[in-house]
Amino acid sequence: MSTTTSLAAGERQLRLVGSPSGASMMVDGHEVLCFGGSAYLGLGGLPELIETGCSALRQFGASTHLPRHYGFSSGANQQAEAEARRFFGAEAAMYFGTGYLFGLIALTGLAPDCDAIYIDESGHYSLRDGAHATGKPIHSFAHCNAEDLARVLAHTLKPGQRPLVATDGMFATTGAIAPLSAYAQVIAPSDGWLVVDESHAFGTIGPHGRGSAELAQLPFHHLVIGGSAAKAFGAHGGLALGDAQAIAQLWRTPVSRGAVLGCSAGAAMTAESLRLIRKRPEILERLRENARSLKAGLRALGLTVEDNPGPIAAFVHGDSFHMQRIQRALWDQGIFVAYSTYVGAGPMGVLRCAAFADHTPEQIAQLLEALRKLL
Repeated sequence: MSTTTSLAAGERQLRLVGSPSGASMMVDGHEVLCFGGSAYLGLGGLPELIETGCSALRQFGASTHLPRHYGFSSGANQQAEAEARRFFGAEAAMYFGTGYLFGLIALTGLAPDCDAIYIDESGHYSLRDGAHATGKPIHSFAHCNAEDLARVLAHTLKPGQRPLVATDGMFATTGAIAPLSAYAQVIAPSDGWLVVDESHAFGTIGPHGRGSAELAQLPFHHLVIGGSAAKAFGAHGGLALGDAQAIAQLWRTPVSRGAVLGCSAGAAMTAESLRLIRKRPEILERLRENARSLKAGLRALGLTVEDNPGPIAAFVHGDSFHMQRIQRALWDQGIFVAYSTYVGAGPMGVLRCAAFADHTPEQIAQLLEALRKLL
C-alpha cells in the first residue's frame, strides 16, 4: 500500500483514513485489518452513536461561546457528566474538550492540597505537563513499583507533607496495569492523593469497564480518575471523576474555567457511549474474549506479552530494524500493527497489537498466521 499525502522535506508521509475507527478500516482507499490504535470497543462506526453526535450538532451547534466562569454550561456537556456519574458511580464528573487536558486539570486542581508530585517513570506526557504546571517538586519512581515509590517518598517527603501520586491506570504502549491498591497503601499514612489517567483503561478493564481503579476496588477517597473519551468509548473529549469536593477544586483551575466545554457532538456521543456499554455488557465480554485469544496466540508463537486482562499486547522481537520490517511486511498484507517508540516503549521500541471487540476469530487468526511466517 502506498501513502498519498506529500509533506515538507523531512516529515513523515501520512496515510489517509477514510472510515470510522475499528477492526476494519479504509486507509488510502484500501481496506485494512487494524490491530493498532485504541478503538477497543469497536464503537466508532456505530450508527446510533454517530447519529447522536449529528443530532447534538443540529441542536447545540459545534460549541458554545459562553464559558463556565460566566455561569454557563452546554446541554450536551450536562448529559455527558450525568451519564459519567451514573456509569462510574462517582459523586461528581466533569467533561472537557480533550483527554490530554486531564493531567493539567487534575494536577493543578489538587496542587494546593499536596507538597510534592510523584510520577511513574513511564507516565504519560500529559501527566508530566500537568505536574510541571503546578510548580511543585516532581519525583519519578520505577515503573509499576510500589516499593520504589515508598523508597522515594521516604527520601524526599518531609514529616507533615502530603504527596500526590500520578500514574496511568493501564499504560498506553505496553498495556501494563498499575498496582493502584499498593500505591494507595503507601500514601495513606501521609494522607496523599492518587491521580490516575484511565485513558486506555476506560471501557477495557474492571468488571464494568470502569478502569483500573475499579479493578483495584478503590473508593473515590483522595482519588481522581479521568482521561480520554476518544478511545474505547468511540467519542471525543475527556472526563474527570471523583468526590464532589475534589471535582469542585478541579473546576476552579484556570484551564477548567476557560477552556473545557469542547464540542457538543463529542459530549453527546460520550453520554450515548456510556449508556450503550451499560445496556450491552456483551460488548465488554467480546473484548475480553478477543484479548485472551490474541494474547494466547502470541504466546504460542514464543512472544512475551503482559499477563493481564487488558487488550494491549506489545512485544519485542529482535532489534528496532527487524520489528519495523515485520510491521512493513504486515502492512503489505493489509494488516496494521504499530511499531511504537511512544512513552514506555523502551530503547528499541515495541510492536504493539491491540484486540478490539469487533475483531472476529478469523481476523485474529489471520494476524497470528501472518506473524508466524514472519518471526
